[in-house]
Amino acid sequence: MAEGPPVKCERPWGQDDLLRRLAGAVAGRRLPQSLLVHGPEGVGKRSLALWLARALQCEVADAGDVPCEGCRNCRMAARLEHPDVHLHFPMPRPKRAASRARLREAIEAQRHERLALLREDLHARPDADAVTGLYVAAVENIRDQASRRPSMARRSVFVIEDAERMVPQSASPEAANAFLKLLEEPPPFAYIVLTSSRPDALLPTIRSRTVPLRVAPLPTERVAAYVAKHLGVGDEDRARGVARRAGGAVYRARVLADAEAGESEAAADGLLAAALDGTPQARYRAASRYSARGARGELEPALEALRIRLRDMLCVAAGAEDAALDPDRVKRGGGAGRRVAGGAAGAPAEGAVLEALGAVDAAVEGVSRNLNPQSTTALLLEEMSAAFAGRSTGRTAGTPQFAGVLRSL
Repeated sequence: MAEGPPVKCERPWGQDDLLRRLAGAVAGRRLPQSLLVHGPEGVGKRSLALWLARALQCEVADAGDVPCEGCRNCRMAARLEHPDVHLHFPMPRPKRAASRARLREAIEAQRHERLALLREDLHARPDADAVTGLYVAAVENIRDQASRRPSMARRSVFVIEDAERMVPQSASPEAANAFLKLLEEPPPFAYIVLTSSRPDALLPTIRSRTVPLRVAPLPTERVAAYVAKHLGVGDEDRARGVARRAGGAVYRARVLADAEAGESEAAADGLLAAALDGTPQARYRAASRYSARGARGELEPALEALRIRLRDMLCVAAGAEDAALDPDRVKRGGGAGRRVAGGAAGAPAEGAVLEALGAVDAAVEGVSRNLNPQSTTALLLEEMSAAFAGRSTGRTAGTPQFAGVLRSL
């Protein structure tokens, strides 16, 4: 096989302690064969899973300092070209297949097409506007691939992204049971690494058969260093500002840095203004922006920026402006958080903003499930307006990551 393009997969940023422990487990042959890598969106779960794949395939894997990143196995795995490293991810279901065998062939061909795109840009999202899932045919392919001995290395490694999107159980109990059997008793040469931003949405039978490995958000300083080194943001204050807004997630920092021209910031301002306006006309105008094809790619960074706006409003409402992620914008915006006083019902500002955050969480989940962006935005704005007017939406419980914000201020 040709040497191919330069290495594409980065070493997970800022996770040195975790990587040392995992390298020791690989060298000591103590790494569990079925892992669940979980953590918030954007913290680097794919990067860690692919690093683990390289560590397991490294030609000096028993020496302790893995992956070496220089041997043939490491280089091929880093380029997503190693025949014994299998990356699976949610994809659209092929529209026409005459038989189950044909469907499986179509799914595998589709996967290889997307792998070719990922080799050019590991952060590419070719199916951003499609309905995707890990369907029965894909699960059957994984099961069969895992049953075959590796063709080049001593091990086979399967990285299965967004495992909560696996949907075999309703369509094929046999496939589900076979996959559970694979997790419980993988062949001695096979390692299976699931990733998930929502491990609570996984089947309990899957969770019980995997060893959890949490990837935690990083401190602002480490994300700022990543922004400066890898994203070309040379200005220290600007790099730190992006890092603060990213909330410890390096991929989110990448999205925010890519949007530095201001599109997502302006979009978040527009969404917030429409919700605060409270009229159906304002909400309709704001939601209509996301009616065109490709709107999902625009809505995702806007929702991330909106989360930051609301989180900072929560700080203002609690009288803790210094804890805001974007303090400059808070100063420019004045006391927006205090002005959202819960409307006629007299609910505290904190409660109104927490409910609005819950609505944003629900919208983010809807986008991840490929729901219509315009309808998702319309519902989001309706619920935010209701929260700001003091009409409870019941969404607060859906925002556990913010429930402790007030206690920490």
